[in-house]
Amino acid sequence: MNSERKIVANLGFFLQITGLFLVLPIVIGLKTGEIPVVSSLFATSFLSFAVGFVFNSFAERKELDERTSLWLMFATFTVLPLVLMVPFVWHNVFNSRDLVDLLTNAYFETVSGFTTTGFTFIANPESLPTSLLFYRSLVEFIGGIGLVYIFLAFLYPNEGLHVFSETFGIEKLSQNLKKVFASIMLVYTVLAGLFTFIFYFTYSSNLVNSSCIAMDVLTGGYQPKNFPAGIGLFQVSVFALMLLGSLNFHFHYNLFSLKPHSLFTPEIKFYLKVIVATTVAISILAFMNPFDSLFHVVSMASSTGISYINLAATSGATKMLFILIGLAGGCAFSMAGGIKMQRIQLLIHSVSKGNLRPTRQELKSILAIVTGFATMLLILSLAFSTIGITLIDSIFEVGSALTTNGISMGATTVALPLSHKWLLIFAMIIGRVEIATLF
Repeated sequence: MNSERKIVANLGFFLQITGLFLVLPIVIGLKTGEIPVVSSLFATSFLSFAVGFVFNSFAERKELDERTSLWLMFATFTVLPLVLMVPFVWHNVFNSRDLVDLLTNAYFETVSGFTTTGFTFIANPESLPTSLLFYRSLVEFIGGIGLVYIFLAFLYPNEGLHVFSETFGIEKLSQNLKKVFASIMLVYTVLAGLFTFIFYFTYSSNLVNSSCIAMDVLTGGYQPKNFPAGIGLFQVSVFALMLLGSLNFHFHYNLFSLKPHSLFTPEIKFYLKVIVATTVAISILAFMNPFDSLFHVVSMASSTGISYINLAATSGATKMLFILIGLAGGCAFSMAGGIKMQRIQLLIHSVSKGNLRPTRQELKSILAIVTGFATMLLILSLAFSTIGITLIDSIFEVGSALTTNGISMGATTVALPLSHKWLLIFAMIIGRVEIATLF
């Protein structure tokens, strides 16, 4: 019972912090005169504070052990979207005809954003009121950066942060873990701000829309509805931000600390080699120009999910390569989903005779995660294929959810049966908290 009270109390704090962040879209809505949207956002903020207050009253917030930390992470990605989906229900942005379908679509949309997957049931997101569009991307940014965890970390004594940071995958780059948490927030906020101005001058002259694109690309979530093809400053800028988002925080920490000699870790070097090899293979198989191939390989590996080519029309071999690079994912402790390059690299080292071989315990852990991931993918893909699509397309859709990628072959639409929507919701949550948490 004591563990449950810890989880509820900390979850209450998360809700209160989330409610505080909603001031930003409320201010935008007031400035643009979008009063109906402001009403829904204010109601969401109030609900978040109220539920958070009740949860905090239920139990005293105490330090977490590993088990309760994992339960808290799972609860965060299931409970917070229940509150954050209120504006989507309020405005029925899906034109749903019955309450069950509306609630399912709203929860799907919110989970998709909060887990940085990027699937959407909104036919034309750019037509949303400006404040609601910003809110949609802000939800994604909060979930992607893990801002609620960062703020929680500052309430812990520094010596109590070790279990917390290990559970949530925070790299120990300094003895002062609070400094590391502050650096995470600073680095990703600076990147979002910098690329907001870049996109403002290269794509959209609307500052709010540009900030939405920056948050979406950095966290690997939603994408612009009609992404322009070609090789221009905007496409190159998006590519750069996707790549930065898929590199581990070790890279960003050393970059901002002006330590260029420590930028490229063995994992990053391995990741870049995989990207180059996959790019060349897809260019040959699909007769695709190198930039288009490179762009889409990084989009899949970084879990960004931006595409301006018809993936459904590519060959089976090309689809399989895209699926594999998406499942592999980016670097550990990055915005990317998937199995992660560090684990794949350790698996390769396990069959070598060098000094980099993982320990027996590390190998057992990695094999359990990879096996669990593959098993989950196969079971859910078989279930998803019952709507009448091929198994490879089903693997692509479910794999896209499990890796929080969000690229679709066209099967994931608002017309999906309710059962299949909930299947993808489950896959997105598990993909974000990782299969190890479920175990």
